[in-house]
Amino acid sequence: MPPPEHAGLVRQLDSVFDPHSVAVVGASSIPGKWGFGVFSRLLLSHATRQLYPVNRQAAEVLGVKAYPDIEAIPGPVDLVVIAVPPPAVPQVMRECARKGVRGAVIITAGFGETGNEGKRLEDEVLAIARDAGIRFLGPNCMGHFSTSTDLYTFGAAEGIRSGSIACVSQSGNFGGYMLRRGDQMGVGFSKFVSTGNEADLHFEDYVEYLAADDETKVITGYVEGLREPRRFFTLARDVTRRKPIVLIKVGRTSEGAKAAWSHTAALSGEDAVYDAALRQCGVIRVDEVDEMFDVAIALIGQPRPKGRRVGILTGGGGFGVVATDACVKLGLEVPPLLPETMETLSSRLPERWSHANPVDMVGTNDMSYFCLGTLLKAENIDAVLGVSCVGYPGDVDLDGLDLPGMEDIRRQVSFMVEAEKGLVDGLLERMWRYGKPLILAHSPGGENAPAVLKLKERDVFVYPSPERAARVLSRLVQYGEYLAGD
Repeated sequence: MPPPEHAGLVRQLDSVFDPHSVAVVGASSIPGKWGFGVFSRLLLSHATRQLYPVNRQAAEVLGVKAYPDIEAIPGPVDLVVIAVPPPAVPQVMRECARKGVRGAVIITAGFGETGNEGKRLEDEVLAIARDAGIRFLGPNCMGHFSTSTDLYTFGAAEGIRSGSIACVSQSGNFGGYMLRRGDQMGVGFSKFVSTGNEADLHFEDYVEYLAADDETKVITGYVEGLREPRRFFTLARDVTRRKPIVLIKVGRTSEGAKAAWSHTAALSGEDAVYDAALRQCGVIRVDEVDEMFDVAIALIGQPRPKGRRVGILTGGGGFGVVATDACVKLGLEVPPLLPETMETLSSRLPERWSHANPVDMVGTNDMSYFCLGTLLKAENIDAVLGVSCVGYPGDVDLDGLDLPGMEDIRRQVSFMVEAEKGLVDGLLERMWRYGKPLILAHSPGGENAPAVLKLKERDVFVYPSPERAARVLSRLVQYGEYLAGD
């Protein structure tokens, strides 16, 4: 059955992400049941919206008056979350149609992913919804959320930070893992969708909606297969000119493609074709969750590079070799320094500094910000990679060192920490003034050094290794070249 016209999609999905009223069919007071997890999470919201539990066997759920069916609810209902056995779902959808419901989330599994009978049931639900103009997530999904409207039907989203990255996943469990990993990395999310079987709303619909969402700056996702590949590639070619898309597209192997089909009945497609098409329409394809969020954050917090030429700064020679190898392997260039850049650096660094790119400060970490600024200014440098040169001595452990003069040393370290935090502002100002990305790796003071935390607040991460940082930079270059292609 063809989907409805897409012109009104944004308005339709607004009722899914920002409803005035929500009913949960199958709401329960029994921990462990889906209806408990969804309804209890909705009750924790600080948003002002009407919540209605629907349960034929209960007078109330978690202290809230319950109703036997959707039509018994006295007020209008914008969104219905359905968590009842599969045979009951068509009847619930008919009630939604008569009630004038605009959106639904079908948590229930046991549909198209299980075989012919499940597909027949799924088609019946879809036909009812289409006739009534109801748009729905799922079935066989784990819900969604919108941090700005404080709406959560996805139970594993407790404590998720608000931010600018949207995530769409064709796997609920893997989507939960992505959220947890992103949270551990310090990522903030705008919206999340577990798409399930995509009987009605497809991955392409969410991309179209998020492209128009002012709160989302980068769209990320986990893809097993596309229902409308031609539409997706046309849409992505337009969206990526305005907003980056970073995807994990699985099914690279024949075994993986078969696993995708058995999971959500999604045709994975020929990987080489997908890979080429994604690149042509500007989608950044990655293989790992950490890389997906590494790149997404860099796309938010960094300028777009105008070329492949990288200036490398390190606190020690070994890091320079590792960083150079990593960059060159990824197709980046490490050009010689211009005479004027050499002269500027020589004016402040010890005579024994490397006099080359990569710039080895030979242990003079107090020169880091001066050197980074100098490389950013250099005319033959398009991006700067700094390794082991920020965050010291922000995490120096002086506890337990009861030695003469330690109070003066502690005051000196505290002063240096505060001074470095001030230098961060100037460094980021230069980064944007010159329009060049500044990718940082390995803080000698650790990930909790005050300067590192301040950088993270400004969406500039310090990556744990030069290789990981170089990979992020290569993705930024790829995206920058795509944008410059027209």
